[in-house]
Amino acid sequence: MSFVRQKPGLAAFMALMLLVGLSALWIAQHPAHYLTVDPKAFVAIFAPPPDKDSAQAHAELDELLALQATRSAAGVSAARDDREKDVSRFYGALGFPAGARPALPKLATLMNRVEDDIAPYVRVAKRRFGRLRPYAIDPRIKPCIDDVRDDQSYPSGHATYGYVVASLLGDLAPVRRSALEKRADEFGRQRMVCGVHFRSDVEAGRVGALWLSHAIRENALYEHDAAAARAELQSALQGR
Repeated sequence: MSFVRQKPGLAAFMALMLLVGLSALWIAQHPAHYLTVDPKAFVAIFAPPPDKDSAQAHAELDELLALQATRSAAGVSAARDDREKDVSRFYGALGFPAGARPALPKLATLMNRVEDDIAPYVRVAKRRFGRLRPYAIDPRIKPCIDDVRDDQSYPSGHATYGYVVASLLGDLAPVRRSALEKRADEFGRQRMVCGVHFRSDVEAGRVGALWLSHAIRENALYEHDAAAARAELQSALQGR
């Protein structure tokens, strides 16, 4: 999908300004740790999602139906496990054994702050586009999770989180970057397996994550906290 900026009409522009205003108020009430860029800049990187009657939207629905027809009980269980936005979901890609829960308080705090920071940016983009979930458009889609809003599909917040975490963890453990990127792909795809996101939602999450990760890296406090988390992580990886 090509992400090209398009000029909104007056009604869409006014709606966007209202949403950005509400988001700015939320951010003012919940000060960010590392991310302080104007949310309008984030929303502006996205083109509108495919129209629900477009050929692309129909093709994406067909893809979800095919995934639904072949998903196994184990696959559904794994997708449900990935509902959790927690850095521990990426420990396997970092090289820790399955089920390991190493003590990494500095890393956990860093990534919890990152999640808190990116959430309002994704929220304002979702409200800007108000795209219906796949199952709300086509009743043949049977979601395997039920903790999502019907009108907030684009971009995928889970995919955004996964790609941001994988990118930043890759800075802390460069030799694991490839495995982390694959894990982020899987983390986003799980939302398609469960029928709550279109492929273009997940792709938009990846694009948004590139922008957010860059903005986070520009923050001096993040670099300070990341240095401490890097040392903690490298020590744990060497001792595993």
